[in-house]
Amino acid sequence: MKKINSVLVIAGAKGENKTFLKAEAKKHDFILALDSGADTALSAGLEPDLALGDLDSVSEEAKAKLGKEKLFKINRQDNTDLEKGLSFCKIIKPQKVTIVCLAGGRLDFTLSNFLTLFNFVKNFEIEVKSAGWRVYPLQKSGVFKAEKGATVSLIPLTAVKEITLKGLKYGLKNDVLKVGQLAVSNTAVKEELSVEFKTGKLLLMIYNL
Repeated sequence: MKKINSVLVIAGAKGENKTFLKAEAKKHDFILALDSGADTALSAGLEPDLALGDLDSVSEEAKAKLGKEKLFKINRQDNTDLEKGLSFCKIIKPQKVTIVCLAGGRLDFTLSNFLTLFNFVKNFEIEVKSAGWRVYPLQKSGVFKAEKGATVSLIPLTAVKEITLKGLKYGLKNDVLKVGQLAVSNTAVKEELSVEFKTGKLLLMIYNL
């Protein structure tokens, strides 16, 4: 079996730009749809390599188009389709997983989805994308590309200790970023920014210009 380095996960949120989805699909080795994400993929002209979940929301039409060989039903109800999908990714061991159609709909689902990502960040790089933004769940330092002038926000989920920010209008050096501390609407002043810290968990969000 060919090594899969990069997976595109299409989750269940609706309304994503179809041109964006097609462009993202070209960047990845494998397309994994989560339940009704199969309908989203097919409506954008994409055929997932696999659709999995409890399959309670995917349409009969999508099931017929994909066929049994591309459907993987997981009956357990004590975890979400996102957890099922990322657990599958742990098995195939890609270097990077990009997730689209993650945000939207019920707020509790959206918030829990972002928190779930931290259970998998040690297994592969995770990026959540939409047509207008990117989010990275971080519990270790990293370097990221951004257009000059892009809006950059950091949302600490725990106290983030000894944090240093470079490439941003408002930098930090060996500081502490506390939960609830305002760290939104910063601005990228270079095409590369770095977030260095010793301990903690945060979400890094970069808006496209």
